[in-house]
Amino acid sequence: MNDIFRITGGAFSANTYILTDGDRNCIAVDCCDYALVSGFLKEHGLKCEAVLLTHAHFDHCGEAALMQRDGAKIYLHKADVPLVAGDGNLGKAMGQPFIPFEPDVVFEDGDKFEICAHEIEVVHTPGHTPGGVCYIVDDEIIFSGDTLFKLCVGRTDFSYGDGRELRRSIKEKLFTLVKDYKVYPGHDMPTSLVFERENNPYV
Repeated sequence: MNDIFRITGGAFSANTYILTDGDRNCIAVDCCDYALVSGFLKEHGLKCEAVLLTHAHFDHCGEAALMQRDGAKIYLHKADVPLVAGDGNLGKAMGQPFIPFEPDVVFEDGDKFEICAHEIEVVHTPGHTPGGVCYIVDDEIIFSGDTLFKLCVGRTDFSYGDGRELRRSIKEKLFTLVKDYKVYPGHDMPTSLVFERENNPYV
């Protein structure tokens, strides 16, 4: 595993993670604030090859189109594609900007990719959004988006949200994993899978 950097920004203090390949190429997980992310990349001499979106809410991908313009490919689960073009991204409802885009790679549960020398596996974890996902990277870490937080879980009080489905996603797809993965959520601080399995009061 190479370096992981956390950038927090935007109206709702979302996290973007930058995962390097040990050289100048990198992956971004979500895009909380284009100015912050692009400034970080420039400062560190990094080129973003891919933006892995955990879901299609504005605070995680409202400016991802600008990353795409700069040459990064956008990855998104097929069930969240309709949110990009419609009101489901919540940008309009929250009075926040959202630049529509077409994802370069549309995937499904269980799909695997090799990007910037990292092995990435998709775990579909619906509930917060229909196409919400977690990414297991190099069988060491999990980027959990708004599925699982430290001692909390993602909101489900949207028209397409489903609290039962979210808890089922966490219990049956994440908590059944054997290893104690480090978990990097879409908001707040990192945690671990074992800690959440034993202590999270919402699951």
